Order: sequence, then C-alpha cells, then structure tokens
Amino acid sequence: MESQPPSQFIPVARLSELDPRGRAVVTVEGERVAILRVAGELFAIQDTCPHRGGPLSEGDVEGYVLHCPLHAWPFDVRSGLCPIIRGARIRTYPLRVVGEEIQVAPFSGRVSNP
Repeated sequence: MESQPPSQFIPVARLSELDPRGRAVVTVEGERVAILRVAGELFAIQDTCPHRGGPLSEGDVEGYVLHCPLHAWPFDVRSGLCPIIRGARIRTYPLRVVGEEIQVAPFSGRVSNP
C-alpha cells in the first residue's frame, strides 16, 4: 500500500459491508472499484476487466490472482498486472482501514491496455 496524505483517502465502505467472501463494490470518482479480502489483506482494484468488461469482483481467486468471470483473464490484485498478457493491467487503488471504515485514495494516473 502506498502512503498518501490523509486528505486523499475517502471513505467507501465499512468492514461489516463486505459479503461472506470478503468483497464489496463501491464507486470512487465515478469508477466501479472492487474491494477484496485476499489472504487476510484488503485490496482495491478496478472492477471492470479491460478485455470484455467483466465484473472482476465476481471472479475466482487463486493466491493473489483474480480471474475475470467472463474469459478467465488473470490479474494480480497487488499490482494489477496480468501475468499472461503482456501490457494488460487493471487499476489498483491505495486502501487503508481506519477503525471499521474502509478508505480508498482515488486513482490519479492512467493505465494503458492493449
């Protein structure tokens, strides 16, 4: 997780709002963001697969790799990189938990995909 000034993090959900699989979908500056609990850690990623727009929050997880439910494109939730398709990636967002509140820093850069 990158360190960000406190003012850049915005509250998006509470820990109690995660579903039984440890997931939630929130909106950050108009973008769908998936909050995922993987190996006891929380990650915030773009919820839309760059391939066909599949909802990544509905995909299966193996280790730290999340698979798109439509065509199984894999993405590492820590980096956003796709390990099998060169240059393919998804946005990742800095996340922190303050008490019970999940906070995410809005994305400020661009991600290019093939």
